[in-house]
Amino acid sequence: MRWVRLVPDFTSVGAHFDRQVLSALDDAGVAADLVLTHVERTGSVAVTVVSARITGGLAPGTEIEEPARGRCVRFPGWAVLTGTHPVAEIVAATAIDEVVGIGAAVAPGTLVATAGYVRPEYRDGRLVLLVEPAAGGVFQPSEVEQPHECCAGTH
Repeated sequence: MRWVRLVPDFTSVGAHFDRQVLSALDDAGVAADLVLTHVERTGSVAVTVVSARITGGLAPGTEIEEPARGRCVRFPGWAVLTGTHPVAEIVAATAIDEVVGIGAAVAPGTLVATAGYVRPEYRDGRLVLLVEPAAGGVFQPSEVEQPHECCAGTH
């Protein structure tokens, strides 16, 4: 498997950007089991970059070494995380290596309400999902899909 780096020209941000990236890869017939985003600040203007581990198809972009860090928008098992799951199940059923609580410890039986939106961090070859306490005695991923109403509520 190889990694490629892409710099999309999308103007969207957050969950909208994620959807555009994944749709563009799918529409191009590119299979990627890990898709990461991160911001590069090496030039005069910060740029959102996509790194993808290609498993099939011809991917556009520049071939790169495996990135050290990123925000993962696609990973093996992501599609099963649509409801509330114990930490042990998240780790067993997906490529997520570890679930880490922010402000509180989590155990294998701790419940995580995903709301169908999970964005683990990619850290040196490992996927780490950060979670925080939520209402009802469960945890939720620290990154939520809509942290506030966007686009003046037009969609």
